[in-house]
Amino acid sequence: MNTEIDRKIAVIFVADVVGYSKHMEADENATIESYNDCEKILNKLLKKYKGSVFNTAGDSVLAEFPSAVNAVQCGVDFQSEIKKRNGSDNTDVKLEFRLGINMGDVVKKEDNLIGDGVNIAARLEALAQPNGISISKSVYDFVVPKTKMTFNDLGVQKVKQNEFHAFDILLDPSQKRTLKTKSNSMLPILGAVAASLVILFSGLLYLNNLSESDKQVANLETSSKPILLIMPIETSGLTDDQKGFARGITESMISTLSSYQAIKVLSSSTSFHAQKTEMLDNAIREDYGVDYLIRGSMQVMGKNARLNLEITDLEAAKVTLSKKKDFNMEDIFKVQDDLGNEILSALSIDLGVGITQGSNWAKQWRSMEDFTKFLNWRNEWRKFTKKGYLNSLRILEELKASYPEEKINMLNLEAWQLYQKLNFGLSKNKEKDLKRLKYNLDRGIEIEPNSIDMLAARALIGQQYLGRNCKDSLADIIRTEQLGSTVDSLTISASVYEKCGEMKKGIESSRSALELVPNDFGWFITSNLVVRLYKVGQIDEIYKLIGDDIEAKDMGSWVFAIYAFLEQEKGNMEKAEKYLERAKKLDLNLVRFEESLKNYNEELQKKTINGLKKIGDLE
Repeated sequence: MNTEIDRKIAVIFVADVVGYSKHMEADENATIESYNDCEKILNKLLKKYKGSVFNTAGDSVLAEFPSAVNAVQCGVDFQSEIKKRNGSDNTDVKLEFRLGINMGDVVKKEDNLIGDGVNIAARLEALAQPNGISISKSVYDFVVPKTKMTFNDLGVQKVKQNEFHAFDILLDPSQKRTLKTKSNSMLPILGAVAASLVILFSGLLYLNNLSESDKQVANLETSSKPILLIMPIETSGLTDDQKGFARGITESMISTLSSYQAIKVLSSSTSFHAQKTEMLDNAIREDYGVDYLIRGSMQVMGKNARLNLEITDLEAAKVTLSKKKDFNMEDIFKVQDDLGNEILSALSIDLGVGITQGSNWAKQWRSMEDFTKFLNWRNEWRKFTKKGYLNSLRILEELKASYPEEKINMLNLEAWQLYQKLNFGLSKNKEKDLKRLKYNLDRGIEIEPNSIDMLAARALIGQQYLGRNCKDSLADIIRTEQLGSTVDSLTISASVYEKCGEMKKGIESSRSALELVPNDFGWFITSNLVVRLYKVGQIDEIYKLIGDDIEAKDMGSWVFAIYAFLEQEKGNMEKAEKYLERAKKLDLNLVRFEESLKNYNEELQKKTINGLKKIGDLE
């Protein structure tokens, strides 16, 4: 029996918050309050211009209008109201929106609208600039003779299977831009190439209902961060009132996991889009670059409930972790927090630091929140930039307020903070800082003589700043190896071996550390290994190690500097300039880079720096 499809022509209006996930990471409560305020503004205008909401997806709103002019006027007024709101000193979280408007054929399915008319509106939203509005030609043709607005013709755009002629409404002259258009006059083979270039160029325009950060992820730009997508919790046995709990669990999971810097969690709008379009795992991996997918289900019988969660490694196509929790519905908020923390703990350990090291570290902290702060301190410290130092110092001060007692983990963190402070020449009282540094290391080992972290710290820091000789430092390193090497102890061992003239062992330790760590966040270990390989002239090994990851946006600045020099040596100045510029953007510490090379081979140091100077300004 054929069911009649309910089709109609409709004007579709899509609004989406720019960078919603980042706002949520910074201040979840303030962001939600701010979004609610903006939603009130939109609802008031929707009522004025006879628009009606037919769908929402986290930070996105989809509405239908009876008139193209009404939809456009609503959009213009909304952006104007948001601009006023953001200009107020009383606005704590200044949210920005993108709007897309299309008129086309849609299918009514229960209370929802689907079809190309909706898809193109969503892709126009993705095309729009922050604080901007993009519309289709079908809308443009209706409104241009009836308004005094200024429009910018963007030409024909093609995103995935949708091709459409787009226009920007110029709310401000600064919004005028040029985008590549699809040409119909080229030969088929050139047309295919051109279409591919448009897609690459327009990576941020890609797919429905993505937040700003997710559009960047959709470009599949290489990064050291694994990408996670949390699918909306599936439900059964829940009343309409209770279904909101399942959505709350999804949002809570996203917020909790987003607190850890070393992973990238896609926004809820992406999650709900993937669910609504019933995307398969392969499509989620290919379209969004997702590495790990979290799915969950919730069943309720009376007051009793069960929540199941599982993590799937999409590359390996297997479930890597399962969690089950039985509870009373009255305890749902505690359960969602507990499960979120359990998943975060598992991910931060499995993906970030390795099971042995991470499990031992987790025991040193009283809460998951503190453990996550520590991991974020470590990530900021490992950037080894002045900005990273200041960020890690801020986190350390927060932790010290919670742990005033002499605990071995706090003594270790403070020692490394002082080490970096001295490295950057930021100490105002070097004698005092050195005295405190020695106390921290001695006291830590006094509390726990077999602490791998403290022995490794004493080996390197003592050697560099406290006059410790190679014999004693190497004895500490050998002791850590006997106790059981960790990612960090191996990373530190590599530096100690190098400083003591055993570069081969230093390279071996770096390689062993990479084998242990599931994900080298910030390419910290990788970068140090590249520098060591460069010092001994193993250039082919560098290219083999880095491969296509040289395009990673967060690759180490020293790696880019070495690549710049190598390309300059080959005469590829365009590539050399690109790599040097990327090194500088990542806050290249030229003084430390020079010192590192000089300490090993002064001739190599001079050759490298002179080569970089031929490429461009090093300041």
